[in-house]
Amino acid sequence: MSVLTPSTAEVLNSAQNLLANHAELINRVRQSQRNHRRQIRTLPSPPTDLLKLPLIPSPAPSPSPSPPSSPLLGPRSKPQRPDIPPAKRARLARYSNYVPEEETIRNDYSQRYVNGGEWPQNWVLGAEPERRFEEYPKQQRLLNLKKESVDTHSAPPSYIPFPQLSSLHPNKFDVILLDPPFSSSFSWDELQELPIPALAADPSFIFMWVGSGAGEGLERGREVLAKWGYRRCEDVVWVKTNNNSNRGPGTDPPTTSLLTRTKQHCLMGIKGTVRRSTDSWFVHCNVDTDVIIWEGDPADPTRKPPEMYTLIENFCLGTRRLEIFGRARSSLRRGWVTVLADGEDKRVPELARDRTPCIPKGARSWEKDGWDEATKELASIGGGKCVVPNTQEIETLRPKSPVRGGAMPGGGGVSGGVGMGVSGGVGVSMGGGVRTSRPNMPQNQAPNQMMVSPMMGMGMGGMGMGVGMPMEMSGWPGLGMNMNMAGMGMGIGNMNVPMMGLNMDGMAGAPFHSPSQGAMGQMGHGGMWMGGENAEGAMWEGGMGDGMMMNGMGMGNVGMGGMMGGMNGMGMNQWNQGGYEGFQ
Repeated sequence: MSVLTPSTAEVLNSAQNLLANHAELINRVRQSQRNHRRQIRTLPSPPTDLLKLPLIPSPAPSPSPSPPSSPLLGPRSKPQRPDIPPAKRARLARYSNYVPEEETIRNDYSQRYVNGGEWPQNWVLGAEPERRFEEYPKQQRLLNLKKESVDTHSAPPSYIPFPQLSSLHPNKFDVILLDPPFSSSFSWDELQELPIPALAADPSFIFMWVGSGAGEGLERGREVLAKWGYRRCEDVVWVKTNNNSNRGPGTDPPTTSLLTRTKQHCLMGIKGTVRRSTDSWFVHCNVDTDVIIWEGDPADPTRKPPEMYTLIENFCLGTRRLEIFGRARSSLRRGWVTVLADGEDKRVPELARDRTPCIPKGARSWEKDGWDEATKELASIGGGKCVVPNTQEIETLRPKSPVRGGAMPGGGGVSGGVGMGVSGGVGVSMGGGVRTSRPNMPQNQAPNQMMVSPMMGMGMGGMGMGVGMPMEMSGWPGLGMNMNMAGMGMGIGNMNVPMMGLNMDGMAGAPFHSPSQGAMGQMGHGGMWMGGENAEGAMWEGGMGDGMMMNGMGMGNVGMGGMMGGMNGMGMNQWNQGGYEGFQ
């Protein structure tokens, strides 16, 4: 309903009419008083007291011209405030009603909600997906590449009515998304009887909306996930804004909760074992956050954020995606099989005839043979697995898993080097490394331990300075290692080469006295590996660590030999400290 603002002329005319009607009323009253007085005088004994009463007095005329309603105020001089920060001084100079001491009160978003009904999340900047990474071009590039890859390697959108859910078996799905329509006719007991275990692949993930937390959704949701064979690992939260639906303070629907609830929870579960550091073919972690800020759909208050689909596709690279209790107007999506809620399947043809944009191109009813064929085609592209292929640029841009301590099946490294000396000597070195870790280490501790990387497996071989005279080299600097390691050095020349050994007793190094026999030396100090998941850019820090041993052997009696052995043993391993909420 539109409200028209009256003009000044209309207001004045209305006031004049009101005054005229009032004057006419006064005249009628006065005339009536005069008539009554005449009648009273005709009485035989008139009441003199009544005759002496005065008539209704007339108001005094208004002075002309009328004085102003309020006196004009002159400009006030603003006080100088050297005690406040420059930013507040600038605001004080610009705004006449600015009070520096009230600034924190004005930015109190809880008080803004009390006064104006504005939810605090309305003031989060850059919450929209298209603006979220404006200052991070690499992250923007990563998300664009992943979206492009997902769109390219996806089956056409398909849908199936809810009563036919069991017909999807024996197909398996990597991701399942549910938004249960809880009501008097659908309960948690009915939800847990769905054939989810028969449809879930191993490994796979599930995302299930469980409500605002006001009821038993969080507790019952965990119980249902456990019954289906999932372990809860994350909790995604949708925080709703009211920029467009705010009606002022005190207008939110009444609830029995202590606080105003403006969020919805989506529990995430994992089935099987997925290691973030080694299973990047299936999951890409830390690409998105667990908070979604969205206004909501005024046409469908129960609709969940569309960004949830993108979050799932960015995280899990599996191409077999299933949504249960979907809606015809908002759930059909390329790469997904949508099990529509009761009655929603009949709306799809109607919306398609109207060419509604919510029905994507190529949407069709699910058909087993066609789905199997599309799945096999995607598997052939993904190297035998139904996953979105990864590219080198995506792998470079995506966040890597953090380095964590713990035992993990390791590998070894072999390195070798050959060097020719001036006198024809040859030096050869070979080394092998095995990663070790302390047993029974608590998961919340990160011990100083080593990771066998391309730098490991280091052999010291054939160091010779053959100049025709014996020489001795001692005091070799320590290398920080925490491993067992064996190396053999071969030096040709009449020389004394110090070969290193390491033991648990941390004694000073002893030189190797050759020409034809080896000696064992020990050196001390604990060392640690300083580096990330990849060995590039990593370094050693400290001296010799405990648990290392190297044997040296010198041979020959001629000339000069060798060089230090190579440092490119192939043994790529990573730290890992066990699972966290399902992740290994």
